[in-house]
Amino acid sequence: MKSLYFRKAHRWLGMVAALQLLVWVGSGLFFSILPIEEVRGGKLLEPAAAFRLQHVKLLSPNVLLRQHKALADVSIDEIQIKQRLNTPIYLIPDQHQALAFDAETGKQLEPLNEDEARLIADNRLNRPILSATWVTSVPPGSEYRNGELPAWKIETGGAEGANLWIAATSGQVTAVRTDYWRLYDFLWGLHIMDYSGRENFHSWLLRGFALLGLVTIVSGAILFFMTRARRQRQ
Repeated sequence: MKSLYFRKAHRWLGMVAALQLLVWVGSGLFFSILPIEEVRGGKLLEPAAAFRLQHVKLLSPNVLLRQHKALADVSIDEIQIKQRLNTPIYLIPDQHQALAFDAETGKQLEPLNEDEARLIADNRLNRPILSATWVTSVPPGSEYRNGELPAWKIETGGAEGANLWIAATSGQVTAVRTDYWRLYDFLWGLHIMDYSGRENFHSWLLRGFALLGLVTIVSGAILFFMTRARRQRQ
């Protein structure tokens, strides 16, 4: 009788765990087959034109500080030199967002306007531009979560369904999101059992199903040896 209850418990545990086990195996197979380069969409981008250092006259950060006294109170982890369109810029991290300054004149730069964002997209991606949207915040689970904001979302035509995300302050293409990426992201959410944010792989739900899978395997092994021993006695 005890063996019968044990078998029923194992059967029901297996039925509950089987669907998620199938999701783990299927999504893992997809992750292993699809090249990550295809997911990231980097192959769609043309190399950005770069200036040569000998052709620019960069201001010293000390000169920049003299021009902008407010920078004295900014805690600086690092100063980056970037190229925004045809302009070398100093990119200085602030508490909430980066500050951009013309690295030759010291002038503080406003965020990219739509025409500038479209021009960057034209230079980096050989696809027709369908729309340009100004984005200041994104919801949890967005295709641009954790990206630099504000940003321009450039929707493009083509079989890939690619969206270019361009940081408005730095002028950098910070993300390429294609249909492959969206499918990968959806399956990743199923894989880690975080169906909204698709980032938390330490949830109790995931731990619970992992434990359930382990219990199912162990109980199956126990049943195997119990059945074998009984047949040997018979």
